[in-house]
Amino acid sequence: MQNMELTIKVDRQGRAVLPREVRIALGIDGETEMVCRVVGNRLVLEKFNVDSARKAFAELEEIVPSLELDTVKVEGEEKYVDREYALRKIGV
Repeated sequence: MQNMELTIKVDRQGRAVLPREVRIALGIDGETEMVCRVVGNRLVLEKFNVDSARKAFAELEEIVPSLELDTVKVEGEEKYVDREYALRKIGV
């Protein structure tokens, strides 16, 4: 993949158009889902990738048992969220 630097404008509604060169380089079409993240004073846009999300969750599941977490007892309907439900909510 090539490095490129382009200047784009943001309109009054906060919209920006990705230049054609960027869309071609990343394989972005009209229905591509993107992840938007703010890192410091930077905006990072990445193509959403189910495999990357699954890998990240798998890595977290390996780390979590080693963390000392405080637990709080919660009463009511939403006392827990299972793994399958959480994955469905994020589209995995």
